Amino acid sequence: MKSIWIALTLGSVATALAADNARPALHWYRGNMHTHTRFVPESDANETPAYVAQWFKSHGYQFVVITDHENLTDVRPLNAAHGKQGEFLVIQGQEVTQMVADPNHPGGVRHAHMNGINTQRLIMPIPPPVSPKGTEIAAYAAKTSMREAYERNLAEIRKAGGIPQINHPNLLWSVRLEDLLSLRSAYLMEVWNAFSTSNNLGGTDDAGHVSPSTEELWDDLLSAGKVVWATANDDSHTYHSFDDPGAPNPGRAWVVVHAPELSAGAITTALAHGEFYSSTGIRIADYQVRAGTISIQLEPLPEWSSSLAPSTRYVTRFIGSKGRVLATVTGLSPHYQIRGDEGYVRASIIDSDGRRAWTQPVFTDGRKVPE
Repeated sequence: MKSIWIALTLGSVATALAADNARPALHWYRGNMHTHTRFVPESDANETPAYVAQWFKSHGYQFVVITDHENLTDVRPLNAAHGKQGEFLVIQGQEVTQMVADPNHPGGVRHAHMNGINTQRLIMPIPPPVSPKGTEIAAYAAKTSMREAYERNLAEIRKAGGIPQINHPNLLWSVRLEDLLSLRSAYLMEVWNAFSTSNNLGGTDDAGHVSPSTEELWDDLLSAGKVVWATANDDSHTYHSFDDPGAPNPGRAWVVVHAPELSAGAITTALAHGEFYSSTGIRIADYQVRAGTISIQLEPLPEWSSSLAPSTRYVTRFIGSKGRVLATVTGLSPHYQIRGDEGYVRASIIDSDGRRAWTQPVFTDGRKVPE
């Protein structure tokens, strides 16, 4: 796949072009960053790390991050057995299964799970997960908020050498905008989690309370001046139940990272800079920002039979501050001319069968992004 990814995260096009001239050749690497395994008999996934690594390798991925709950899998033997330089890599990680008691929330608890990507030490939530009915978590509610839990775990992941990712914000309708507004450093957030109960599209309850979609939450954060990169992941737990639509199987959502090489350092650096797109099936063949124009080239989805011509249709919405749709463009070659007053410009793409993709925002307001 030939592509040029020019300064996805930089607000100045002139600076972007200068930076592009100095950068090494880049490659596309497809990966999953929310992956569970059976590392002990009682863990909540049904296959071993070795099986899971081989599954992703044999299904067209170039990397996978193992992110088990409160467990840091040693990926060295996995890479020795399944890795191949430039072709497949297993990256170390963890899911910090943070819970915060909230007596006003259904079930009495809210979930503030966060992944550490490429972390070098185990991070335990504070306190360790306990039953929502237990006295320990009831006491915890009086002294810790969602905001404080996120701030602490984001800092711990950074100190452990990793990239933080906020997981499934709409799981049990747990995360609200005010929980995240105080976070100052850049981070990843799942705009799409393929677990069947992640509620990515938001919704309204019987009392009329509206919860935004995860994409709307992302726009709210970007509109507040935050630097947040949107990811799509499987949150895979089961590997033999593909006939069950509710099973958390792999292969439904992923990121495609643009990096100079397939290494943990290069992948995490690209993630930190927003050098990737996220997808549930749409492939981007080319992405460029030149002379103030964002140009995207989509790769046609092949039909299941070679005798059929591609018939899928695409619509791309270029979106700016406050979630405003700046332009709607159909076809395989959408483009947008930057005016400079949008705050940011990102692309949200959907095809005629419901597959989606998201590019990261190009900032036009001069906000600081990671170096």
